[in-house]
Amino acid sequence: MGAQELLAYLQNGHMMFLRSQNRTKIANDRAIHASTLGIAAVGLILTFPVSAQRYTPVGLCAITNDSAYESITLPILIGGDYPSGSVLAVPVTVGDTEQPGGGQAATGDVENIIISLDSDNDGTPEQLNNASCNYDQTATPAGCVVTQNITIPSVTEDTTYRGRVTLSYNNLDPANGCGVNGFGDSEDFLIVADVQETITITDVSAPEDGGPITLTATLSHNVRDASGFVAFTVDYQTSDGTATIGDSDYTASSGTLTFTGQAGSSQTFTVTPIADGVPEGDQTLAVSLSNLSNTTHGIDISDTAIVTLLEDDAEVALDIVKTVNDNSPNVGDTVVFTLRVNNVGPSAAFNAAVQDLVPAGFSSVAPVSVPPGSSFSVAGNTINWTGVDVPVNGSATATFSAVVLPP
Repeated sequence: MGAQELLAYLQNGHMMFLRSQNRTKIANDRAIHASTLGIAAVGLILTFPVSAQRYTPVGLCAITNDSAYESITLPILIGGDYPSGSVLAVPVTVGDTEQPGGGQAATGDVENIIISLDSDNDGTPEQLNNASCNYDQTATPAGCVVTQNITIPSVTEDTTYRGRVTLSYNNLDPANGCGVNGFGDSEDFLIVADVQETITITDVSAPEDGGPITLTATLSHNVRDASGFVAFTVDYQTSDGTATIGDSDYTASSGTLTFTGQAGSSQTFTVTPIADGVPEGDQTLAVSLSNLSNTTHGIDISDTAIVTLLEDDAEVALDIVKTVNDNSPNVGDTVVFTLRVNNVGPSAAFNAAVQDLVPAGFSSVAPVSVPPGSSFSVAGNTINWTGVDVPVNGSATATFSAVVLPP
């Protein structure tokens, strides 16, 4: 395969791995010399395929370790969940032989550690990095520590990979971390490349008199650790915008949402506006999130939803005319007052309310006539006429009587 063929091979989505000893491993297991590319092999160039197995990677190829040589111990942090594309420092401890009574390395012996990852899920891990330390018999415990930086694969969904750490005397063998390891110990691990999980709340617009408004909160990506999906909770709460609780525009709402950790899962809740008959224009309120129970995955809960209460109270122009049938009554006479409500538009008025004060010097106030469907009541010198419907360019009339008192 020449350089042009190789470039075409890579452009078609295949993988290329460069590693030490000036050798290149191609996904189809053909090995070529790096000079074919016209470049120098200076370390590791690694791209991760989008087809990497997620969540349930296959088992790694078998390896047989020689317990008569040194052992290695991995830190707890090597397994678990890490941000996609992040860099992780991995300290590996090289210790005494695993075989009781076995030999011990001499002070100054070079201990090479290879870290490999099965990025294409074929059961054979590819080398990510290698480094070494010098064995020290005088240390307590005897041995040395190798710390290497590895880059977590960049993915679009949480993806689980299997990896292997191997003790090697030459940084190359055992080949691909498989087969007979005559140099000592190896340890396998699982690691999850984690994407940024986000909870978003959809903005909603609905009529202010239409009853409870449903909002939906959705999780963008899976929330996982090495054991599976991780359930969590988050609180929601409303806050004033141009719509306010003080003006009785809506009822305050808060609560707790529970997510299973699966991508695309959603939770719903409601916000209830308070119906009125006062034209105020469209108004808004906000809904935000807080008190996330999961503090280890870095779930983004900064999204804020805007709820728009659409004005559905029609604007009308009403005028009220009050007249009396006798402008010069005598003491003890009964007079009749007329209240006339005129609607000049542009919309019909429904369920309007009229309040009027009876002038001083009158008693025994009582309704005479009111339109069907409306009601009329008297409290002291105050008249309340409610449930008044007035068509465009129409009118509604109510009358009441009162007795003239002595001055």
